[in-house]
Amino acid sequence: MIQSHRLDMPNKKTDHLTLLTAVILYTPFLFMGYGSDIDTYGVLEVGRHFSLTFDYIPSRGPGFFVFETITFFMDQLGGSILTNLTVMAMALLTVYGFMRLCREYKIPGYQWLALALVVHPFIWANAACTMDYLMAVGFVFLGIIQVLRGHYFTAGAAFALGAGSRLTIVLLAGGFLLWQYAIKPENRWKLIQSALVFGLFTVVFYLPPADFAQWTTRFLVASVGGNEYWSPIMRVGRWGYKNLMFWSIPTILWMGFFILRGIKNKGFTLFVRFNWLPAAAALIALTYESFYLGIPTEPSYLIPTIPLVLIVFGTAVGQRSWPTLILSAMLCISAFVSVNVAKPDLGNRATSADIGLWIEPGHLSTLTRERLNYRDCGRPYCNTRHNPVPWDQ
Repeated sequence: MIQSHRLDMPNKKTDHLTLLTAVILYTPFLFMGYGSDIDTYGVLEVGRHFSLTFDYIPSRGPGFFVFETITFFMDQLGGSILTNLTVMAMALLTVYGFMRLCREYKIPGYQWLALALVVHPFIWANAACTMDYLMAVGFVFLGIIQVLRGHYFTAGAAFALGAGSRLTIVLLAGGFLLWQYAIKPENRWKLIQSALVFGLFTVVFYLPPADFAQWTTRFLVASVGGNEYWSPIMRVGRWGYKNLMFWSIPTILWMGFFILRGIKNKGFTLFVRFNWLPAAAALIALTYESFYLGIPTEPSYLIPTIPLVLIVFGTAVGQRSWPTLILSAMLCISAFVSVNVAKPDLGNRATSADIGLWIEPGHLSTLTRERLNYRDCGRPYCNTRHNPVPWDQ
């Protein structure tokens, strides 16, 4: 027992160091205004409008009631710094929950995988801004932590808060519960109870948007433009291109090489190890990708897949740390410098693109510039005069 404790101490110290690294990287963004996404200002307007009229109007479909409510109160108490700090706390909870899950199921080199999670450009850019992505993911990892602790009611409530912040997070929470149901027969009734709590409160959180839509399903329909933008070729092209830019081309090639080599060397056993966690991660990530193929608009929709893909990558590389360290370096570089292979013909309404090779500012650099512009301008439409990020087309 003493030896096991001593072996575990460096892991916990490294966990703390990873969280400290995240705090250092994310803190400067607390002071850069609310964010660079126009949807952020819609969320702020929801609370301000409700406080004056007691009339709930969602910021956009399908509604983000939990996030909108939390943001309203944090904004009233401390403005953009407190709203950003709230999201940052959930980002840190995501990193901690990821490490807790990987440690529980003995995923090799999970501390280095957590570092890659911390520096992923889309995590980094959203970790301290007033946007719902990491709020939703953070609630799910809170639920995961509670399940691992045996607290199933609060786990279901946490999952529901995540779904109330962003509906598509149901895929991550539901996938985790199904995996646990499959590998832990002795806990199935408790997991069913957790799922019932999850489902009940999720429905409650979407009653206000449903009421706004006069009890029709209109609020569930996303606005994605006309059919001229969604031919099969354009849909697949947008999906593939945005996946490339989400991870960066060098990173995709690096991860693909090691995952494919892992499958070649270990076969299907690569996924069944560690209580089938890699298989569950891969299936949930593929489910997200299938949904994203239906609406391949903002790459940030893929944020929940980042920890899942990293689990599969970590399983493929095994005990070797250097592939994950290089992966982290690639992700960190891509935050500031990006290799682009396509430029759309028309911002936000692209129907074709020029193919080539360009070196451009990375996602974090671009979003930081836009964010500072919003802060200095003080109006929600400040960035309409700027060229949008190419991969958001």
